[in-house]
Amino acid sequence: MNFILAHLNSIILGIWGIFFGIVLVRFIRPQWVKNISYRWLIALAVALHIFYVIFVAWGQYHIWATSSDFTRFLLSAPLPTEAPLPTIFEWARPYFSHSLGYFFYYVFGRFFLSTIVLFTVTGFFYAILKFWYSRQNNFRADDPEIFCILMLISGWPGIVALVPLGFVIAILSSLGALIFFKRNQAPLAPAFLVVTPIALIFAKPILDLLHLYSLLKL
Repeated sequence: MNFILAHLNSIILGIWGIFFGIVLVRFIRPQWVKNISYRWLIALAVALHIFYVIFVAWGQYHIWATSSDFTRFLLSAPLPTEAPLPTIFEWARPYFSHSLGYFFYYVFGRFFLSTIVLFTVTGFFYAILKFWYSRQNNFRADDPEIFCILMLISGWPGIVALVPLGFVIAILSSLGALIFFKRNQAPLAPAFLVVTPIALIFAKPILDLLHLYSLLKL
């Protein structure tokens, strides 16, 4: 168990890499995995995220319960009244005012909140793409589902890098298709497929560099 917890990031990255490979095969060679629908892959990606946050929360409990008297004390401590909560979650403060309250607050802020944000942002963009498809019909029928899966694979904060980079690559691809092949439009899904591994692996360093650049400009 200690080995799994110590190498958890690498294990999770490998799992998402395999998952992305399945999505890539489903896109390029759908006849090989024709029984796997994109909606089923979305459900599996959501389940993986939920399983992950539950597992790491349990792992955090295990570490605190076995580390020292101080960490064991934290498990029984309620959340201090002065501890900040996002305004939209202020209604939940009474649920943290008992034994395990501080622990729940800690794992919620460190693990669950990012997953909630990821699901919210993914759902928002998915709804926009479905609406756009219903109005313009300029996507492939499965494109919104593909985008949804790729956003879930990228995770948080990977999705922050995926969306702008994906659209930049898509615009450049469209310009290339127009200039060299006289085609008015290039498909969007391949652009996001190209960017997804970058967002999955390098999103945090990219965002850290952008943040550092913004600080230097100030």
